[in-house]
Amino acid sequence: MKLINLLTIWYTLITMIALFLGGLLIFKKFESEIDFELGRELDRQIDAYAERIESGAPADRLIYDKLEIREIPYELPLEELYLRDTVAYHDPMNRAENQLKASKSYKIDGKHYRISYYNIVVETEDITETVVITMFSVFLIQLLFLGFFTRIGSNKILRPFHKTLDQIRSFNFQKNEPLHLPENSIAEFEKLNSFLEKMSQKLLNDYRQIKEFSENLSHEIQTPSAIIRGKLEHLMNEQISEKQALMIQSAYQSNEKINKIVRSLSMLAKLENEEFEAPEKIDLSPIVQKIIEGMTELIELKNLEVKTQIQENSSVKIHPFIAEVLIQNLINNAIKHNVEGGKLYVELNDYSLRIENSGALPEKDPEEFFDRFSKGNTNSDSIGLGLSIVKQICRRYNLRPIYRIENNLHVLTILFK
Repeated sequence: MKLINLLTIWYTLITMIALFLGGLLIFKKFESEIDFELGRELDRQIDAYAERIESGAPADRLIYDKLEIREIPYELPLEELYLRDTVAYHDPMNRAENQLKASKSYKIDGKHYRISYYNIVVETEDITETVVITMFSVFLIQLLFLGFFTRIGSNKILRPFHKTLDQIRSFNFQKNEPLHLPENSIAEFEKLNSFLEKMSQKLLNDYRQIKEFSENLSHEIQTPSAIIRGKLEHLMNEQISEKQALMIQSAYQSNEKINKIVRSLSMLAKLENEEFEAPEKIDLSPIVQKIIEGMTELIELKNLEVKTQIQENSSVKIHPFIAEVLIQNLINNAIKHNVEGGKLYVELNDYSLRIENSGALPEKDPEEFFDRFSKGNTNSDSIGLGLSIVKQICRRYNLRPIYRIENNLHVLTILFK
């Protein structure tokens, strides 16, 4: 979910709650003010009729539909203004209506009068309807302004943030340049940019150190390894016993294994650091055919039954060298871990590369073979990095590797889409 959408949802919810609470307060205030004003108006009307009686107007002649004048015992104390709700007949509407009745007594010329006056009360339903309509109208207006802000205002406010994201996406270790982000008037964005600039510089320094260490390690190992290889090959040409020959062969194989581990780890480091140039769409079919043909001797040594179904023009967006490394690892793995007289099936189409091979069933979940130094058989002479390289290549180029056991066959599929 986008940040602006989340803020909009929160703003809408808070606005709804605020309008609801505000509506309740307005309702109570309206009700209180209306009652107060009605009471004051009734008090004024009653005082006016009392003044007319004091002026000599006969009380029994003052007859109106909202007025009621009654003479009460003189000895009773004066009554202050008293308000109460009542129901009275209202002629204009021709029905009974809720009305507010105000009563107050006066002693005039030796007589004691109680004067009452009525007025129609604004019903609660009317106030509620008015408040609801008003609040709903305010809410709609706010939504319109919010929509306008979301469409236009947010784009302007978040523009520096999107520029920062674009620069982060384009950041590449190969350029050897830290991020240089523009200054921003928004304090939070400025702090973020400052942190990202420092972090990018730190990452570049770490990357250079790791790269130098990896290159130095590879170079320093290759030199003594080549010397060891040369001396072992020289010893093999000497007159030695069978036991000595086996020991020399074991040392030679171990030396080659070290070289293979160094090359594989170097390849993994380059893949993780994205040191290869931008991918391009290439046809995998000639690469697959070339690698299978190049491994003919290994296939014949194990007497494997090979079947292929290769669709031409099966294009994938990947670096050519990396594509060759990927397919080489997969097919080599399928041949190396196959059994004598086993099966090998390779299928390539627009959607996937599928390789099936016979072999000993694994001792654990096949998906774990994608982890570094993970092997299906602990006694295997494999270094356990082939499928780890496959996994890194798939991650880098948005491919999906799947390893399963189907009908006692190892099935490794690389999905392109």
